[in-house]
Amino acid sequence: MSHQSKGSRTALVGRLLLAVFLVGSLLDISAATAADPVRFSDQVGASVTYKINLQIGTGKDAGKYPGSLTYYVKSAEPELIQLTVTGDLQGKHSRPPSFFRSSSDSSLPTLESVSCRGALLGITPLGKVEVVQRDEMMGLLLGTIGQLGIAPLPPAGAVPVNPRAFKNGAEVAVTWDVSDTTTIARVSSPFGMTPSFASRAGINNKKLSIATEKWKYVAHPAVRNRMKIDHQYELSAPESDPPLKMQGDGTAFFNLDDGFYEQLQINRVIFQTEDGVEVKVPVSISLVRETKQERAAKIAAAKEATLKRTRPFTDAERKQWLRALAPGSSVAEAHRAMSELNSRNQRQEPELAQALLKRAEISDNNLKYFYYSAAARYDESIKQMAEDRRDYSRGIGTVKRTGAPVTTASRLVVGQILAKSRERFSGYEAVEVKEIHNRNEVSVQSVGGRGRVERVNVSLLRYPPDTVQQHVNTRPAPRTRRAAPKPKLAVNEPDEMNEEEVDSEPEMDAIRTWTDKTGKFKIEASFLAVKDGKLRLKSADDKTIEVPLAALSKTDVDLAERFQKESEAPANPFQIVTE
Repeated sequence: MSHQSKGSRTALVGRLLLAVFLVGSLLDISAATAADPVRFSDQVGASVTYKINLQIGTGKDAGKYPGSLTYYVKSAEPELIQLTVTGDLQGKHSRPPSFFRSSSDSSLPTLESVSCRGALLGITPLGKVEVVQRDEMMGLLLGTIGQLGIAPLPPAGAVPVNPRAFKNGAEVAVTWDVSDTTTIARVSSPFGMTPSFASRAGINNKKLSIATEKWKYVAHPAVRNRMKIDHQYELSAPESDPPLKMQGDGTAFFNLDDGFYEQLQINRVIFQTEDGVEVKVPVSISLVRETKQERAAKIAAAKEATLKRTRPFTDAERKQWLRALAPGSSVAEAHRAMSELNSRNQRQEPELAQALLKRAEISDNNLKYFYYSAAARYDESIKQMAEDRRDYSRGIGTVKRTGAPVTTASRLVVGQILAKSRERFSGYEAVEVKEIHNRNEVSVQSVGGRGRVERVNVSLLRYPPDTVQQHVNTRPAPRTRRAAPKPKLAVNEPDEMNEEEVDSEPEMDAIRTWTDKTGKFKIEASFLAVKDGKLRLKSADDKTIEVPLAALSKTDVDLAERFQKESEAPANPFQIVTE
């Protein structure tokens, strides 16, 4: 009996030890399981969109900039998660992009347009950024827009804030520190100082200095799978000119279920010393995830926009657009009509295409490009012409087509549009002739007055295609030939003809404005002939045009008939053959 009792006690102790071991193992497994979800999403195809609100300064003079940011999990490996990032901030547009500058009427800096399109971001499961490709940076040391929604998660070495409570098994906050150095670039400009990261701004005329950055993070215990992470930030660049420092804090909430932050708040105060006075610029950035309802509304709006793009035009829409594009309408009306047509799907609408072409011809260079683009979408027969004129209506980018090379024998005139070989890139760009120096060299400038005037050799130039309009007459003027020298007996005549008289262009060969009887329609062209009650003209782009005399204004009818009589007049039979 005693032996049996002793054996029972031994078995009981063994079972208790085994239970303790199993409980310990389960606790370890539970702890590991609880720690695993604290990492960024590795679900390929998962995505999240944030609404951004950035504010610079305080009060009524503060600059406010809304935007959005979307992350999409492209691939996921145990050590690296690749995210594609798209987004933008709606700032004030000027050159160069993606910087803060001071406006002329405020001491606070203003934000230029900032965007990242198709950027690729590589992060570790704990949020350490390893790879950044094709992302636009923001100024004022706030980092890249593509990294606004990426904040670190607690590392394995995070220290418990309350070691005693942690030792007793309680869930407590953990903390960790990070420090780093960064190179700051600063440049003087008429708008004030522009600080930025040197990795994106390694350009001439920049002043570089080393700055020290420090972060302190505190991650609180998760509540309903939502972890709060606070941080404090400090940057110091005493060697910059002028000295610069920045301080701030922030709060973020990470969702352990889907592996993305739900909300982030970043607060910074920039201190910079100007003329011995310290200036403070507060900056606030908030990111809030888009809700399911907001996402559904956005998808519905996108579907509605797709239906609107594809539906047929109504007669009322056509009449409204044609009226808005007519020469007598305002610039705002025409621009609105062009924008609406550019937002619709491509189709055959020749009447609208012609209206867009005519509007392009009377618009300034900043708008010509868009009118030509719209015209090309609505008439297949003029598509190539519209695309050529579009390319040569702006001084940026590469033109797709060019004509014959310009040579020293070519006749160039000021205002002529040509294609010039690009210096840093392949291809040609559209330029305008500003000055002619000699047969070998001319001065040109990008179309629209962009960039500097430069003197180039004509070997770098090509003519545009025949479809491109010229604003000046580039045809060689006909030269008057003498059959023989003037007789010496004619003492009242000069011995030699004036060079201007020799090279002068007869009136009927000159390009002039012809107007119809209503006064609404005009064309720049030169006289060719009158035949069968029709006037034949040659336009500035070398196209032959016929118009009934009855449709012309009385002044132009009289002029055309006079030109025809002059062209039919008999030649002078008395030719001097010897002196």
